[in-house]
Order: sequence, then C-alpha cells, then structure tokens
Amino acid sequence: MSMKPGYWPYLSSRMQGIEKTLIRRMNDLADPSCLDLGLGELRFPTPRAILDHVKENLDGWKLGYTPNEGYAELRRLIAEKSHFPVTPDRICVTVGAQEAILAVLMVTVDRGDEVLVPDPGFPAYASLVRLAGGEPRGYPLRPEAGFRLQADDVLAAVTARTKAVVLNSPNNPTGAVYGESELRALADGLRDASVLTISDEVYREISFGAPPASIASVADFGGRCAVIDSFSKSFCMTGWRIGWCAVPAELVKPLASFHQLSVTCAPAISQRAAIHALKGAADEERRRNVETLRVRRDLALKCLKEHTDLEPLLPEGAFYVFVNVAAKRALHGGSLEIALNLLAKEKVVTIPGIAFGERGEGWLRLSFAAEPEAIEEGIKRIGRFLAG
Repeated sequence: MSMKPGYWPYLSSRMQGIEKTLIRRMNDLADPSCLDLGLGELRFPTPRAILDHVKENLDGWKLGYTPNEGYAELRRLIAEKSHFPVTPDRICVTVGAQEAILAVLMVTVDRGDEVLVPDPGFPAYASLVRLAGGEPRGYPLRPEAGFRLQADDVLAAVTARTKAVVLNSPNNPTGAVYGESELRALADGLRDASVLTISDEVYREISFGAPPASIASVADFGGRCAVIDSFSKSFCMTGWRIGWCAVPAELVKPLASFHQLSVTCAPAISQRAAIHALKGAADEERRRNVETLRVRRDLALKCLKEHTDLEPLLPEGAFYVFVNVAAKRALHGGSLEIALNLLAKEKVVTIPGIAFGERGEGWLRLSFAAEPEAIEEGIKRIGRFLAG
C-alpha cells in the first residue's frame, strides 16, 4: 500500500486540524523569567480552610470510585447553591468545566449540526464542537456594545442546522457581563426553536458589580439550558479538576453514560474538597480574593493609562482586560505578531486577540491575576515596546 510522505493512517479525521489553543501555545513559548500576563489561572492558593480539611480527614476517606454522576451530597449542595431552580438528579460532577462542555456536546450534536459560539470567545469551544462532530459558527460580540451579547446577532445566525448556542458571561477574553434584557430577548427568540443553550458560567463568582444574570434564570428557560460551572476559578482549584453541569431532564441519562465511559467519575478527593467548599468554609477568603482582583483590575487600568496610549475595555467580571491595539498594526503588525514580539523582546506573555476569533483581531488579552509588581512592570514594557 502506498502512502503520502508523512501520512500516518491511524489518525482519526476528527483530530485533523485540532491542536492546543493559541493561549496554551503562547504560554508554552515562555520561560520562567517572563512576566506572565497570559494564562487564565488565579495565582491565589486553594483556600486554607479547604486544604486543612483535606489534610485532617484524608486518612479516613475512602478514595475509590464514586458514583458516576458524583457524590449525592455534592450534587445536593450544588443544587441548593444554584441561582436557578434545579434538582440534584439533573447535575453531573465532571473533571473540570471543559469535560462538562464536551459531554453536553457529545450527547446532543450530530455530524453536520451547527453550534453557535461567541466571537471573540474562548477558543476551546470551537475545537470541542468539532470533536463532537459538529460545525462551529461564530456570532459577533461587538466592541461598540462593549462586547456584550446582542440577542439579535445570535438569532440572526440561527439556521435549520443549529443545534446549540454557547454563552459565556462573564466573558473570556473581554470581561464583559451580559445584560438580563438581552438574555431574556434571546430566550424569547429561541423559545420555539429546537436549540439548546449551553451557558458557561465558570467566572460567575468573579464579578465587580451585581451578580451576573443567567439565561437559566430567565422565566421558564432553565429547562432548555445546560449550565456549566467549576470550582477552578471561584475556589482557586484548577489543579483539582472539578466541575459540573446541570442539564435538561432528557439529557441526564445519556450524559451520565458518556461521562462514565470517558472518565468514569471525578476524583474522589476533589469531590470531598468541593463539598467542604460549598458548606461555606472558604467564603470569606473567596470574597477577599475578589476584592484583591478588583484592586488589581484598577491597577492594570491605571498603568495602561499612565504607561501606554492604548484603549482598554472596562472588565465587569473575570480577571482579564481586553486592550485595543488596532492602531499599532501599521508599525507592529497584527495581534499575534505583537504578542510574539512582546514575548521575545520584552519577556512579557500576553494573548493575541486573534486567538479568540476573527473579531478579536486588533486586541490583546492581559490577565490581572498576576502579582501587582508583575502587572505594573509588564504594562510598562508593553508601553515601551509599542511606543518604539
């Protein structure tokens, strides 16, 4: 049998074109000497109350397999703490939020189905849709609207092939929080369509105003929505790999089957830690962390004003500031070229807007989760480079 040079016959078609996101690839290029304003991870440790609880009880816990859907106590607590009506039997505890998103897509999307994803938006959405056999289509989030959701833009993108719509508020990369009126308009527009809404709410607990609205709370739309969340951002538990999803009743059994066949169950020790977190032990530390992030957000905005001539978007949630660098294209190129040169010449990690979709071009994402000294020095270097 003859084969093309470099061809390996066992690679599945679903993996063709799938690779690490540009976010991860940018961070892979960095070394320890770099100032990291790139990766979307809080620098705070897991709250001490959670760590102490695990240390004190570890010897007495059974750490074998758990029920596939997660410990009953954890699912009960998630339901009780939820901002929308949901019963524990509609909740599945997952290995982080991304596994939850993939699981929902795998049990709802057929080959050729379209899934609408935000542009700009978290780049893994499109890849996860493709892995599930679907076709991602972007709907615009417009800078003139502060990158907030505009229901008409989403509804205009819906076709007969649309199976699901992905929402993300607070938004990565922009920090925008979607308004309740637009979410209600979207819910009303989708009411007669066979379209599932997948609401990624992993940044919900990190907001700098009123609690963000959710489409799951709009009228009776909760039964038409899959809500995704995790403990990674809210409780600084990225490495514990613990998330969850709440799904319509019709999806409970197939989602549990996919979850069981793909990962069996979420880690027992992580679920025990999550149970303690939801009992309120870390609430005060979590509040302090959000206030610290508010101070760092304001510092980043102050530094951008003092050390650059760039226009940032005011972040309403999450821990990113989206900065307009479109005026620098003539001298410095597009967002990827700017980010690569900042890394090579100034040792500062940033994420190019093009990583988040075509409408992210002309922007950079900076994380203000870093230490204040790194935020200030990093932005000084950005200003110095772009002024040259």
